[in-house]
Amino acid sequence: MQTTVGGMFRDTALRFPDRPCMETPEKTCTYAETLELAERTACALAKNGAKKGSRIAVWCKDSPEFLLLYLGLELLGSVPVLLNTSLTGAEVSGLMKKVEAEALYYDDGFKEISFPEEVKNHALPGGRFIPDFMKALPALTPAEREALRKAAGAVKPEDPDVIIFTSGTSGAAKGVLSTHLARVNVAKVQAETLALTDKDKSCVAIPMFHCFGLTGVVLAALYSGGCLYFPGGRHTKQLLEAMSVHGCTVFSAVPTLFSAILARLDLEQFDLHTLRTGYIGGSVYTPEFFRRVEQAMGFRLAPSLGQTEATAGLTFISPEEPEELRAPTVGRFMEGIEGQIRDIGTGKPLPEGKTGEICIRGWSVMQGYVGEPELTRAALEADGWLHTGDLAWMDGNGCIHMSGRLKELIIRGGENISPGEIEAVIGQDPRVREVKCVAVPDAHYGEEICACVVLREGASGMKEAHIRSLAAEKLAAYKVPRYVLFMDALPKTGSGKLALKQLKDYAAEALQLKDI
Repeated sequence: MQTTVGGMFRDTALRFPDRPCMETPEKTCTYAETLELAERTACALAKNGAKKGSRIAVWCKDSPEFLLLYLGLELLGSVPVLLNTSLTGAEVSGLMKKVEAEALYYDDGFKEISFPEEVKNHALPGGRFIPDFMKALPALTPAEREALRKAAGAVKPEDPDVIIFTSGTSGAAKGVLSTHLARVNVAKVQAETLALTDKDKSCVAIPMFHCFGLTGVVLAALYSGGCLYFPGGRHTKQLLEAMSVHGCTVFSAVPTLFSAILARLDLEQFDLHTLRTGYIGGSVYTPEFFRRVEQAMGFRLAPSLGQTEATAGLTFISPEEPEELRAPTVGRFMEGIEGQIRDIGTGKPLPEGKTGEICIRGWSVMQGYVGEPELTRAALEADGWLHTGDLAWMDGNGCIHMSGRLKELIIRGGENISPGEIEAVIGQDPRVREVKCVAVPDAHYGEEICACVVLREGASGMKEAHIRSLAAEKLAAYKVPRYVLFMDALPKTGSGKLALKQLKDYAAEALQLKDI
């Protein structure tokens, strides 16, 4: 399938002009109406300087306006830079500089963070308030339609489509650059795996700034002609009403969100009979948890393994497959790409049942990390093989069983968190000699952050609250350590390197979390 994101959406809109495309509790837009609004948005963006190759940052909650802005940029061939809504203005400023974003479009904010205030306080460049920008989108003139047609025609499948940020062990977020070809084809596979049609309505419960939400939910629905339902927030009541009141048939989420839904004492009061299927992914879960979700919500789940560097495409399995294949695994390698389980020491492919690193090669693999050639070379071999850093083994059915991660990455409720980023902030305090942040088990989020701190000799009076306060001053709330352990020394190997597994085991034991 050789096409672009904009081309795919236009084709779907022409096939299903009268079918609903975007829906909120208050309003519904058809595909024809959405295409017209997206084209008007593209024209307005172009008047503000956006063009093919422009990197335009978007800091916005999930909404029809976000979708229109995204589609407008894709029609022009611009490259949306999608920002986590939990970030601070300082973090946004740093990421925009890193990827050389030309402008920023933002809405009113998320939770306690006011985006307009953050934009003002940090003098973020090219800031435009989305509600004002979208307030009046004039009808296109014939000349403007022709100009937009030419601009869209100049966008090629191999062109960059979006920059999504991920965190690695180096301590800094990395901007992953992918292509239209990769994004559209992974969305196609994800749509076909769930057997999506124009009769389906998908609830947008995963942020669009995540590869999972953008590709596996939004674009998979737009590929199939289905409707995207924006619940207006991610509170569990809003999400359950999306199914019980508004008839959503597809619900994909990270385990943390499913866990929050299962914890509701009134869950049985919601009529979920329209719910048909959805993906589960983003962080670890047990086979028992998988089965509880299916039983409680009355639908068939499709497990998956994605990665930003692979355009969200690694493994999938149909929800129609037997439960004994779906519950304990993340499915099989995606059709059309090569996948191997490799020996960590030799790099050679391993047979069934042997644990090693997941590596893939094919069209879903990223172009690279923006402005990070050394990190790109470390992740991508010259012949195109991507090292995921995930450990797994393959069974006789070709299904992948996760075993852990080579990376130090902490995945808290589906959010990728770099320990080094937190350590750099805490380590600025002169009383701190050493600090290492590790993942510890958590029944709700899958993993939580524990800061293991060694104070300098003579330092006293430092409490857990001080460590959390240091992190909270400069980092998003989800990066603030829940646990703090003060230690006399961090465990080291014989060569003087940090004994990470020993430290993680100690932290889990000390916090009485080992059996979670």
